[in-house]
Amino acid sequence: MGEEEIYCEMCGSLIKGKPFKALVDGTEMILCANCYNKLMKSGRALPAPERKIEQKKVEKPKKAFKSMDQFEIVEGYGEEIRKGRESKGWTQAVLAQKLKISEALLKKIESEKVKPSIDLAKKIEQILKVKVLQPVEFDEGEENSLSPDKVTFGDVVVVRRDED
Repeated sequence: MGEEEIYCEMCGSLIKGKPFKALVDGTEMILCANCYNKLMKSGRALPAPERKIEQKKVEKPKKAFKSMDQFEIVEGYGEEIRKGRESKGWTQAVLAQKLKISEALLKKIESEKVKPSIDLAKKIEQILKVKVLQPVEFDEGEENSLSPDKVTFGDVVVVRRDED
């Protein structure tokens, strides 16, 4: 297993070796040796206190959970909902009551003037047994990891240096 790349939260450079933790204006930051030494000499930072982290046993959910970001509403959702409602012989008022929403909102959803939330779409799928959600496919190039082209704290803040 390779080591995880860590970037300095002040200058944004890749940290080679051991990262340093320091309190900078009350905020704990991970710094490279260069930024850490500069801040310690100027007296603008304090070494971060060591914290004891208690390991808590976390139970994993039995079902594979997909976050709401991984779903989107299908095209033609209003027609699907209307067909499902009519196949059960329900009026809009009956379905709205079962979904615990207003009849006016259900009318807007069926006419596709309003998109249902992901939670509401899941309820609709369970009650009517219709397909309203589809999984979102992500490109392999999309990553949320920190990379050098991201904005860092050091890009935004100007550090005052006291000259003696």
